[in-house]
Amino acid sequence: MPDAYDILLDVLEGYTDDDKWVGAPFENIKRISNTLVGSVGQDFVENLCIEMGFAIEFPTGARGKRSPTSPWDIRIEGVSFEVKTATEDVHRNFQFNHVRYHREYQALLCVGVGPDTILFGAWSKAEVATGAAGHLVTMDKGSSATFKLTKRIVQLHPIAEFEQRILDLVAELAP
Repeated sequence: MPDAYDILLDVLEGYTDDDKWVGAPFENIKRISNTLVGSVGQDFVENLCIEMGFAIEFPTGARGKRSPTSPWDIRIEGVSFEVKTATEDVHRNFQFNHVRYHREYQALLCVGVGPDTILFGAWSKAEVATGAAGHLVTMDKGSSATFKLTKRIVQLHPIAEFEQRILDLVAELAP
């Protein structure tokens, strides 16, 4: 019987990440699971909001701990946001997965991480539901529960604009 270990090593030699990530400032984000990429994005948004002096809160579940099953991830200045994070693909796009417009949140916040750049987009739930935020593609053929939102680099904003754009969206949506 052939050595399966050697066969897999041979196969793996034919696969590599895009060279644009090698040695880049944010290279390590390509070394973690997609689930952890989402966690990185949420922690980044939390820390950025704290640095900017925004009032933030998180959904809580049992025993006052953060709820991993909440329909929203963070409340910024009283507005609930679903946060999605994606890394730049080989075509210089970002694919934000598992967007659900049937859940209870007020706005969608997407963080795009490139090899050396951070971009973002933020839209009201109404803009997401009506397609104004972009075309949603179902992630599971025949299902209408979870979608993918693909954005080109030019369709997102530099992170330097985060504070003002979030303030504008919060002013529009705040109760």
